[in-house]
Amino acid sequence: MIDGAAKSRKAQVHRMRRIFLFTLLSTFAISAQNKEKPTVQATPAPYEWPAEKDKKYQISSTFGESRIDHFHNGIDLPGEGSKVLAPKDGRVLYRINSEFTPGEMPYGGGNTLILDHGDGSNATWSGYMHLKTFADAVIKNAPIAKGEKLGTSGNTGHSGGPHLHFFIYHPGERAMLNPLLFLNDLYYRDTKPPEAKEWGVLLADKFANVNPDKPFRLSADYPVYIFLQDHGVGKERWGVFEYKVRLDEKEVISTKFDRIFFKEGAWSLATGHKFEDIFYRNLYALTPQVRRAKKVSVEAKDLKGNAFSKTFELKIQQN
Repeated sequence: MIDGAAKSRKAQVHRMRRIFLFTLLSTFAISAQNKEKPTVQATPAPYEWPAEKDKKYQISSTFGESRIDHFHNGIDLPGEGSKVLAPKDGRVLYRINSEFTPGEMPYGGGNTLILDHGDGSNATWSGYMHLKTFADAVIKNAPIAKGEKLGTSGNTGHSGGPHLHFFIYHPGERAMLNPLLFLNDLYYRDTKPPEAKEWGVLLADKFANVNPDKPFRLSADYPVYIFLQDHGVGKERWGVFEYKVRLDEKEVISTKFDRIFFKEGAWSLATGHKFEDIFYRNLYALTPQVRRAKKVSVEAKDLKGNAFSKTFELKIQQN
């Protein structure tokens, strides 16, 4: 059981990490802005995988997953001491040595590196967090060649275990991009569709699990959620790439996790959905409107197009 003080500190770490990271990226992005707003190309320049592993390797976390109070803004590649390699040509934009123990401030990324891959108006940056070591060649403004060693993966900063947190940022759009849209299938194999495991209702005083296949009571328009989870070829536990919700054939949610923008002081999806619009803990929203619905249809897809789809016939008692 985590006490109140520990929960408060964990939340503070997450908030500071988001604020610091955006401030950092925005500061560097000022010089990258043009008068005309650039856009991300539909087919971005390909990246190589940033960590050297064998072909059985699978990522441990996908882009856009819930991190309790914020969207996961990259992908995680588990392991300590793995070679971290430059995914394409670039230069060192930023480096911080911050070998604190997990949970320490300033923002939880630990040893962090950011590379600038200048491609004109479609320039992107790549980021590497929780590094154990840096390569000697990694110094500010140093040119970096594709495949060059950047360091090794580790467990520095706010980290639940040894891994590389890898992200791609578009400074013109002020958007985190889904790295899996830039990478090949070498370490991301997904042959299984997402699945739905449980429903829950956020009541005024607690969170209660419910069985949608049996009658249950909703005395007010409380938010209702569903637990969706994707798997690759084994027991991976990933978030989904997109999902849709229809209540009595009316679409109420349709979004996907391809990029996250910083707008009006918060990170949100392209559809405008903020974290709290989509998630409670790691469950996906079905909206508070479920109470008056007779049917709820849910569709979830992974990035490979494997799909889960089901319509739930509801018997909700409203009194």
